[in-house]
Amino acid sequence: MRSPRISVLIATADRPRLLSGCLESLAASSFTDAEVLVLDQSRDPAKLPPEARAGSGLEFRQIRCPRRGKSAALNIGIAQARGALLAFTDDDCRVARDWMQVMDRADREPGERCALTGRVPGGDAEGDAVVAPSLRDDGKERIYRAPVYRDVLFGNNMALPVEILRKVGPFDEGLGPGAEAPAAEDNDLGYRLLRAGFPIRYLPDMVVVHRSWRGCGEQFGLYRGYGLGQGTFYGKHARRGDLHMVARMARSLWDAGRDAGGAVLLGRRYDLRTSTAFAAGLLKGFFRSTLVPGGEERGAVEAGGR
Repeated sequence: MRSPRISVLIATADRPRLLSGCLESLAASSFTDAEVLVLDQSRDPAKLPPEARAGSGLEFRQIRCPRRGKSAALNIGIAQARGALLAFTDDDCRVARDWMQVMDRADREPGERCALTGRVPGGDAEGDAVVAPSLRDDGKERIYRAPVYRDVLFGNNMALPVEILRKVGPFDEGLGPGAEAPAAEDNDLGYRLLRAGFPIRYLPDMVVVHRSWRGCGEQFGLYRGYGLGQGTFYGKHARRGDLHMVARMARSLWDAGRDAGGAVLLGRRYDLRTSTAFAAGLLKGFFRSTLVPGGEERGAVEAGGR
């Protein structure tokens, strides 16, 4: 059987309504030479919703993932994916109709192979929700060839040639939702890509909408989790003598303190709480990662696994 050009990997756990919306957007794609791997860690996995079986031209596969955590699920998916280009999004996102078309066209351009990432605007607030965090809405194309003082690869909107992923290794299973450090698995991968000499290309036309579905109360815990994952990511590399990560940690703390101070001056309680929640998680993750043994990449597949 001929392998598809693109494999789309989606890790999910107990969010069937959100997953349904993501699959519906994929089923409407203008690009059809692809398979969609639903990497399911739900307590009671249900069959894929009808839109995943509609006549879209895509092949949908549901894979049960016994190991807990988003990174573990993605590593299982990488091992089973058949496409030459691996694309990643989240179950609470909706992809643009030409999402795969844009990445396919960019990947076929002559010259060096790159990791691809793109624009992530927030969707309209659903019910009492607030705007989704972790957004990128820059209209200018960029290529990053070395680490900078921010993260440039977006886990809910990225694509990598499989041979590049073989060389840099799989996701760190100690990072990401479902792990003790529930974020920054994409940041860690992006950093390892750049350190290994693989560019990351940002394409503003490669669009995924991050749905805004969480209320304020859920956001505070989410920001603390972001901080915990980010601090663990920094500490993991700082423990190995990476001074760039020590500097990034200092800068992130400075930025969080500045944001908190601005929120106090402007009377924005929500911004104050999210900034302090992030800073608290950041400190805990960094010191736990640097002072306690562990935190190495714990990939479930070898770098060459598919």
